[in-house]
Amino acid sequence: MGLVKKDRESLEWPFGAIPLARDEIHEKIIKMMKQETRGKALNVPTGTGVLADRLRKMGFEVSCCDINPSFFSVPDLKIEIGDLNQSLPYSEECFDYVVCLDGIEHLENPYNAIREFRRILKKGGRIYLSTPNYLNIERRFRFLLLGTFSKIPTHEVVKEIWKDSLSMVHLSPIPYSLLKFAMEHYGFRILAVEKDRSKSRLYWLIPIVWGIRLYSRFLSKEKWEFYRLNETLKDEILMGGNTLILIAEKLA
Repeated sequence: MGLVKKDRESLEWPFGAIPLARDEIHEKIIKMMKQETRGKALNVPTGTGVLADRLRKMGFEVSCCDINPSFFSVPDLKIEIGDLNQSLPYSEECFDYVVCLDGIEHLENPYNAIREFRRILKKGGRIYLSTPNYLNIERRFRFLLLGTFSKIPTHEVVKEIWKDSLSMVHLSPIPYSLLKFAMEHYGFRILAVEKDRSKSRLYWLIPIVWGIRLYSRFLSKEKWEFYRLNETLKDEILMGGNTLILIAEKLA
């Protein structure tokens, strides 16, 4: 999470509360959820509650949950406190949908969150999950040069701005291939992978992309399978934007 880089004083956001995730992620999710049958949806982490409020107005029965309720600012909705590292305050198989935007990379135990999603989703229920695209060519190149996928804040920032809470830090940068593996292991099937938007500045790295794809042609079938190259070499990931959006279904 984390506020997007905008001038918040001059920002005009037509949906009430200010989103913590990027606007384009919200718009993608709203467009996809419009196609879904209305039902019970959990928005976790809910942040300010703006996405939950939009889903409620679309006809979904929405529950809101977050480890930190201080950002929540939608008076017509109730927020419950829950920690995805441990457990959520809901019974088994009670939701048709879980919407988790820019949350799983902030967790100390993201795999516990996947297990919790499976527990609270009905059979055939769907999860809409967004997370940074750590496998796009820009982040791969940044890791090569700097040895890290994202910025690591100072302890002073964590203490003074985030009140000594690590929940706003990218503690667990999970690449798509590992995230998919874990979700499949815990009983989900990936239905679709979308990017938030295209990034024009990636195109100057296209020669490196060609080099990666050429190198991969000489790898064995076994290595293609181990490294999930059939998927991670696709444009949606390798040339994708800042964020990946996954849609997954809980298997019976």
